[in-house]
Amino acid sequence: MSLDGKLRVLVSDDLATWHTLSTIVWQGGDLRDPKFSIRPDNVLMLTAGMRWSTPLNSRETLYSLGMCFNALTQAWTEPVIDVYGKATWRWAVAWHGDSAYSVGYAGRDRGGCLYHSKDGLKWRPMIVPFFPVSDYATNETTLAFSEDQAWCVVRRDAKQGVNGMLGSAQAPFEHWQWKELSDPVGGQKLLILRDGRCLLGTRSLDYETNAAEMVIQELCVNTGELRLFASLPSSGDCSYPGMVEHDKQLVVSYYSSHEDGASIYLAQIML
Repeated sequence: MSLDGKLRVLVSDDLATWHTLSTIVWQGGDLRDPKFSIRPDNVLMLTAGMRWSTPLNSRETLYSLGMCFNALTQAWTEPVIDVYGKATWRWAVAWHGDSAYSVGYAGRDRGGCLYHSKDGLKWRPMIVPFFPVSDYATNETTLAFSEDQAWCVVRRDAKQGVNGMLGSAQAPFEHWQWKELSDPVGGQKLLILRDGRCLLGTRSLDYETNAAEMVIQELCVNTGELRLFASLPSSGDCSYPGMVEHDKQLVVSYYSSHEDGASIYLAQIML
């Protein structure tokens, strides 16, 4: 990984022609893992992680930050690192009603922490530790809500591979139940379609050959079974999708390194 990562925001009116709206840098820092969300007041938010190229101290090498888009000026507000954004890596934001939720890992949150916010910028710990007890390294998460039901897909890592975990909770989301998924996951994104189906964009990895592929899987939340929904052109370093349902299509952005280095791709799949 580089030590000077930048965030580039691309926009399009037709999903075919794209141009750069903004490039965001942090002097002396490495920005990565940007994620969009839309607040209840219809403000577009961008959250990301930042790590110093030269850490200030051994305890605070990772930071989680957020910013809002000003539709009038077509610019982002100054990034906010709140008091609980230090020494953790909050992975994406999901909204339920007027509240935002995000799961932090690494740093002080090695056991996971479910965070809660009213504006997506200032956060408070809600459940610590959040991850189920495990002998494996547990890290990336994706949250999704359906009415008063919450779902969380968690990545776990082991040399020979280990299946991910699925968490579920009813509002107010204080008590979680966990079950093992049928497959490993990585860089995952969970999306609940309007018809109620749950789709998971993730990296599929053959641990014997180390061959990777970006796939969309349909998740059965009752059993934890993952069934292949679509395979996307990809190999090598890949995954970390963004997914939205639009015009009876699943629109997926992701990256892959199967063509002359890492590139960004957009897929449109009929539903």
